[in-house]
Amino acid sequence: MEIAGGVAVVTGASSGIGAAVAIDLARRGATVAAVARRKDRLDEVVDQCRKHAAAASMAVPADISTRVECERVIREVEDRFGRVDILVNNAGISIHRNAARTTADDVERLMAVNFFGPMYLTTAALSGMLERGQGAVVNITSVAGYVPNPGEAAYGAAKAALSLWSHGLAVDLHDTGVQVTVVSPGPIATEIWSLDEELSYDGKLYPPQVVADAVADAVEKGWVHRTVPRRYGMVGVLYPALGRPMRWGLRRFAAAADKKLGGTTGDARPT
Repeated sequence: MEIAGGVAVVTGASSGIGAAVAIDLARRGATVAAVARRKDRLDEVVDQCRKHAAAASMAVPADISTRVECERVIREVEDRFGRVDILVNNAGISIHRNAARTTADDVERLMAVNFFGPMYLTTAALSGMLERGQGAVVNITSVAGYVPNPGEAAYGAAKAALSLWSHGLAVDLHDTGVQVTVVSPGPIATEIWSLDEELSYDGKLYPPQVVADAVADAVEKGWVHRTVPRRYGMVGVLYPALGRPMRWGLRRFAAAADKKLGGTTGDARPT
């Protein structure tokens, strides 16, 4: 579907991937409703959006961990613009912490933001999209949803749930005019890498714009799934076949990192 002239809701838009996606969609001609908790950062992003598209682009401060807030977001956008054409579910948190030190409350909070938030937003926007026979939902997951990373069992589970639910939606909504896409990033240069002392990844980080480009292509071309950078898609393909040696390597990595950190714990962080 066309981006230009559309109304796009982007969550987690105050920084990182969400900010890049919001600004990129505005540059391509969409009116953007940028959603996040940090209003000051959100206002800066909306100012950038307004330089590219209609001045109508707006900030919608919200915590998407509750159904009430998610439904409010969609209602406010529809009241303002009459519709939601594009929904990009990017907001999320992660807990980089050994599973033995992760509580049930930690997991519930993570699932509320990473799975139920996108689900609430999608179901709230879906009826309008179906009525018009057009719409695009893009759910940002992670390579961690296909290959387990040390200290990210809960995060990976939430992203895996969002991915499979999205693929189920794509099947159910076939031929309705509403397309659903999963975009799964690898390591992207966002603030999460500086907020958690337990992270020990020191490999290459890719700019958020690679994800923004993938989101735009997904909307315009109707993809069902895209991994960015593309080379990380092979990891998910190989894991089922090479699961045992890969798990052995991941366990060694996790044990070394845990020993180095003395068994300390990290806090939930925005992505």
